[in-house]
Order: sequence, then structure tokens, then C-alpha cells
Amino acid sequence: MKTVAAAAQPRRKAGAPPPEPETPRTEEPAALLELDPLIHERTRLAILTALATADDHAAGFLDLRDGLHLTDGNLMTHLRTLEQGGLIQRNKTGAGRGSSTTVQWTPKGERAFRVYLDRLEVLIHAARGHGEGAR
Repeated sequence: MKTVAAAAQPRRKAGAPPPEPETPRTEEPAALLELDPLIHERTRLAILTALATADDHAAGFLDLRDGLHLTDGNLMTHLRTLEQGGLIQRNKTGAGRGSSTTVQWTPKGERAFRVYLDRLEVLIHAARGHGEGAR
């Protein structure tokens, strides 16, 4: 069953990048449901949050792996997905056992994460009844 927001979205070709996110308008209830699925997945949200709170919005592969309690393969899968979406870039230095990979978000990734947080904030505000009886 499609949600109202999903039904209103035009279909895009398989493998096509998602459209640039827009800041939701509170008068459009469907906008509340438009949380970017690329970011909203639990592990990818954790990765982007770690980058958002890190110095220079960058982190080492091992720091992410250990800090988020992920396996190498699981982290790589999510990093690849974020990289294909243009939200992060990976920079590898060295080769073999002496190599080091740093992950940093891109300007597009920063914008998408900020829009995601704005939409989440609107959703939380709506769920709390616009501040009435909150907490």
C-alpha cells in the first residue's frame, strides 16, 4: 500500500539519483512523510550523524566502524550507498595494511542532512501538538 506522499511522487528510473530535497512546508501534511530514505535508514543516519559531529565533518573508517559497532562489510555497504547518492566521499591513502580511509560528507550531503533534520523537526513538532502539552 502506497502512502499519500509516495503516490504523489513521480516515478524515477531505476538507478537514477533522487531529486534534490526541499525544505518541507508545514501546511502540506504529505511533506511530513518525505524523510529521505537514503538518510533515514538507521545505520546511514548514524554514519551521517557521526560525520556531522566530527571535526571537519570527517572520520576515519576504523573510527566509524568501531564507534558504530559495525563490521567492515556492513560499513562498506552503507558507505558505498551514501557515496553513490553523492552524500559522502571516501579518501584512501596508502596501500595494503598501511592504508587509511577517511570519510567526509560532501556539500550535497551536508544540505541533505540539514533538510532531513528540518523535516524531522517539523514531524516531531506536529506529533507533539505544536508545543501544546509537550513533555
